[in-house]
Amino acid sequence: MNLLWLPLALGSALSVALADLIVKRFFTDLSPYTMCLARWLFPLPFLALVGLTLEWPALDRTFWLAGAAALPLELLAAFLYMQVLKICHLSLCIPLLAFTPVFLILTGWLILGEALSLAGVAGLALVAGGSYLLGLGNGRFAWWEPLAALARERGARLMLIVAAIFSLTSALGKLAILHSEPAFFGVFYPAVVGGSMLAFYPLSRAREAGVLASRWILGLLVGLAVTAEILCHVFGMSLAPAAYLIGVKRLSILFSVILGGLLLRERPFLPRLVAAGLMVTGVALIAFRGS
Repeated sequence: MNLLWLPLALGSALSVALADLIVKRFFTDLSPYTMCLARWLFPLPFLALVGLTLEWPALDRTFWLAGAAALPLELLAAFLYMQVLKICHLSLCIPLLAFTPVFLILTGWLILGEALSLAGVAGLALVAGGSYLLGLGNGRFAWWEPLAALARERGARLMLIVAAIFSLTSALGKLAILHSEPAFFGVFYPAVVGGSMLAFYPLSRAREAGVLASRWILGLLVGLAVTAEILCHVFGMSLAPAAYLIGVKRLSILFSVILGGLLLRERPFLPRLVAAGLMVTGVALIAFRGS
C-alpha cells in the first residue's frame, strides 16, 4: 500500500478540526441549514480554481449511480452534523464519529469489496476506543458515559446517525472516485452538494443569509479548511481502503480536543492524553501493518 495516503488522511483530519472549531465558535447563532451553507458554499471558490486546471474525465454508469445514491445521504448528514454542533458540546458528541470507520468495515466490504487485515481491524479498534475515551472528559469518568449520553443527549443520538451515514457516503464516494478522477470528484461533488443546498434554501432564512455574507472573512477560513479536507480526502481514498482512511481521519477528534484545550481552555487533559495514546497506536497499526 502506498503510504502517501497517511499524510493525506492526517491533513484531512486537521482540516476537519479547524473547520469545526470555526463553525462552532462563530456560526452557531445561525440555523443548522445556514451553517450547512457556510460549510459547503465557502469552499466553492477555492475548488473552482482547482477545477479550472482539470479535464472532464470519462464518466460511466457506476459513477452516476454512486453519486446519486450518496447525494441525499450527504445532505441529510450535513444538516444533522450542523444541528449537533449547534446543540451539543463537542467533547460529548464528536467522539461518536469514531464509529464511522467501524461501520465502514461492513459498508466497505459490501459496496467496495474491501477486506481488512487483522492488524488493520485492531488499529481501527484502538482509534475508535481512544476516540470513545475522549467522551469521558466531561466530569463523568464511568466507561459507559458516552453511551449513556445517547439516552440523555439528543445531539449524541444524532451524531451516531451521522457516523452511520458517513460510513455509507464514504464508501459510495470512493466508488465514484474509482470511476472518475480524485481531483474531479473533489470539485464536482461538493459543487453539487452546495448547489443543492442553495437551491432549496428556505426564503424565510434570507436575513440569516445576509448575516452569513457579512462574515465572509471567517467564511473564507472555513472554505480553505474544508477545501484542504476535501482534496486530502479524495486523493487519500484513491490510495487506501476506505476504512483505513476514515479511521485515521477520525484523528480530527483528537485535534479538536487539542484545539479546544489550547484555544477554549477545555479540561481535564490527562484522560485525553491516554485516549490520544490509544489513537496514535491505532494509526500506527493501520499505517504500517494494515496492508
